[in-house]
Amino acid sequence: MYQKHYNIDGASALAYMNTKQGMILVDILLALSLATIFTAIVTESSVGARQVFDKANERAGLLDTYESSASSSRLYGNDRIETDIIASSSQQISFTQVNARDPLHIADSAGTPLCSIDFSDKDIVVSITPIMLPINPLLPLTDLQVRNGIAYVSDDSSTASDPDLFIIDFKDKNNPKVLSSINTGPGIAAFAIAGMRIYAAAASVAAQLHIIRMDSLSSLALESKYKLSPPYATATEPIASAIFFDKDKIYLGTEKWDGDEFSIIDVSNPLVPIKISSLETGSKINDIFVRDGFAYVAASDEKQLRIVDISQPAMPMLTDSFSPSGWLRQEGKRVSSFEGALDFGRTSGGYNIITDHEAFEWASSSALLSINGTYNSVDIPGGVYGIVTDRSHIYLATRQVNKEFQIFDRSLSITTALAYSLPVAPQALTCDGDHLYILAATAPVIYEISFN
Repeated sequence: MYQKHYNIDGASALAYMNTKQGMILVDILLALSLATIFTAIVTESSVGARQVFDKANERAGLLDTYESSASSSRLYGNDRIETDIIASSSQQISFTQVNARDPLHIADSAGTPLCSIDFSDKDIVVSITPIMLPINPLLPLTDLQVRNGIAYVSDDSSTASDPDLFIIDFKDKNNPKVLSSINTGPGIAAFAIAGMRIYAAAASVAAQLHIIRMDSLSSLALESKYKLSPPYATATEPIASAIFFDKDKIYLGTEKWDGDEFSIIDVSNPLVPIKISSLETGSKINDIFVRDGFAYVAASDEKQLRIVDISQPAMPMLTDSFSPSGWLRQEGKRVSSFEGALDFGRTSGGYNIITDHEAFEWASSSALLSINGTYNSVDIPGGVYGIVTDRSHIYLATRQVNKEFQIFDRSLSITTALAYSLPVAPQALTCDGDHLYILAATAPVIYEISFN
């Protein structure tokens, strides 16, 4: 057996020790690097967790504000309760939640605009301010809503690439700014805003209901679509023409087609809209207003104003209808309700006959259930394209030349009526707080109406 012996001189031993020390130094540096990376990960996780905690805390605060606000919320023009909920995030987006009369039923929300209960006193002084919108002047504008100085404007362009919904900040009336826009495809005939969503009646045979989500005023996304099913394979396809939102349900009207023109759709889950029921009218529906278990429907046939009982959404029933003289030429155009009264407007039919009136009001609360009793009416050459009512007056957007904005008392008396000229044909009339807004049909302009 041989045993090997190695002789290591002093220089070799020193080199060996230096090598070992170098390896130890590398190990130490590696350990320090790993510790630094671990510390960074822990710190980032901590920051992320803190942000999640802060957002959860903020959300809880908003819910507390929402739940406690009913007692302090205020009545508005359509006799409901309005509560503003303003997020405290960096984007500072504000959504308006409109609740049913009973403040305990927070979930009962309606997509109707905020209105004052009285826009003016007895001595009316009207100020009208045009606001030019920074959008393509060739777009055919269709509908308007205003919330807190923000305008929501829809259009129905014949160009596929054009946006069909705009959100415009006009707090600086001399310099309005487009915050966002979206192209949902075919164009929008009308829309309703409820919370963080816009429900649009799409002028499309592919899908009649478009649901648009607003994560912020500068962020719009098409969340889902819903297509009405034809009654048989060769049936014509419908095009949506009117819409109303109330209590997680969409009331959708269409142009005349082979199926039912009035539909009730459950949107409690906006990602999966579900049709509940429908009703045939046999004509185009131009406007819908829902209140207290009834839908008031303005249509283009003989029954120009219908009352539909929707207290059982699965079984809508026609309870009454109104067929004023001139229905062969004229169309039911607008319908609204305020504190027990019912207001109805229609077109002129292309030429005016003074006995075929265009504006109607039923003053008593019983009129909401029967529209063949006593009512007031007035002749409006050109027709009525928008109605807003307060406790003292009825405000009309009309296409009567040089009288495009008119103010009547609640009896529609012509002796006390006021009229104002606009250089456009109105398309829609809405309100925000104590201001009224008229959307032009043929120009990118909104007219703000204030009362002093």
